[in-house]
Amino acid sequence: MTHKEFFNVLIGKPPAEIELEIEIRKREVEALPEFVMKQYCLDLVKENKLQDFLIMAAMQRITETETKLLRVEMALHHHTKNLRQKKKLTLIDRFKAMLSVFR
Repeated sequence: MTHKEFFNVLIGKPPAEIELEIEIRKREVEALPEFVMKQYCLDLVKENKLQDFLIMAAMQRITETETKLLRVEMALHHHTKNLRQKKKLTLIDRFKAMLSVFR
C-alpha cells in the first residue's frame, strides 16, 4: 500500500473492492429479522470497541519504540561526536610535537 492509498483510506475513501464488500454486508444486514439485527448490532459494537483498543495499543507501542530508537540514535551520535573531538595523542605524537619546537 502506497502512502497515497493509505491516506485515502484514512480520509474515508477505501478502494473499490472494500466498498463492494461494505455494500454486500449492508444488504445482508438489511435482510435480517429484527431480533437477529439487535444481536448483530451488539456484536458489532463490541467488535468495534475491541478494534479501537487494539489500534490504540498498537499506536502506543509504535510510539514507545520510536522514542527508544530516537534515544539510541541520539546517544550514538553524541558518542561518535565526542570520539571525534577527543582524539588522544599517542606518545609518539607528543614527542614529534616537542621535537618540532627545535626545528
